[in-house]
Amino acid sequence: MPRVCLTNDDGPRSEGLLKLAEVLSKEVELFVIVPDSQRSASGKALTLTRPIRITEQHEINGYSFVSHDGAPADSVILAESFYEDIDLFVSGPNTGANLGYQSMLTSGTVGAAFEAAIQGIPAIAVSRQATPEEWFDSTGTKQDCTEICGITRDIIMRVLEKGMPKGIDLLNLNFPSELSSSSRIVIAKPTKIRMHNEVERRLDPNGRPYYWYLGIERTPAEGTDAYEVFVNNNIALSPVKIEFIHDEDIEHLRKFMAD
Repeated sequence: MPRVCLTNDDGPRSEGLLKLAEVLSKEVELFVIVPDSQRSASGKALTLTRPIRITEQHEINGYSFVSHDGAPADSVILAESFYEDIDLFVSGPNTGANLGYQSMLTSGTVGAAFEAAIQGIPAIAVSRQATPEEWFDSTGTKQDCTEICGITRDIIMRVLEKGMPKGIDLLNLNFPSELSSSSRIVIAKPTKIRMHNEVERRLDPNGRPYYWYLGIERTPAEGTDAYEVFVNNNIALSPVKIEFIHDEDIEHLRKFMAD
């Protein structure tokens, strides 16, 4: 059986994670290794200044389950130490869309998939658009993820059967908040900037200032992953390449520095 490792940045009690684990464990040899609490917006950070501790480790429902006090990308490093010959790494489903480079480079969900891809393991990041009240909800209890997990399972099995498409290191899969009968999987390029951040200054009860980032959504460009999810209510599947510098880019820099 193929060997698949599943992680997330929402922690071990995520409904999406547990449902996807239930679905996958029937068809693959599954290992689940996750941070022990939410680690949203941690990107590809690794824990380098302290030891990582395992906080939970057992067999459940036919698969191995491990949680730790590190970052999502640490899950990849730990998984390679605990398990051999992993065929695919899946990160998610995340509560909150990770559309476009701005989100992908911040996301702990995509960060774990990036780490796997860098280590040479094919990877898929899975996320779902969240309503404002669901933001930073580590359980995802407001969502029915049955259909999402079924579609994700189909893509996972396709990758395991056919391999990752040529030249692509990882896939970024994003679902709208609510699927409809007309929702379909669309191959779309990532948008560059999904939102701009404003800073709001407030005062605490002692009169000292503190600051909140306010993410203001931009109108997405047609043809991008954000447009397909937010405007067309489709499922966006985007390719991601780790090595995106071409020979001509090196030559352009040489000419730039030559004088």
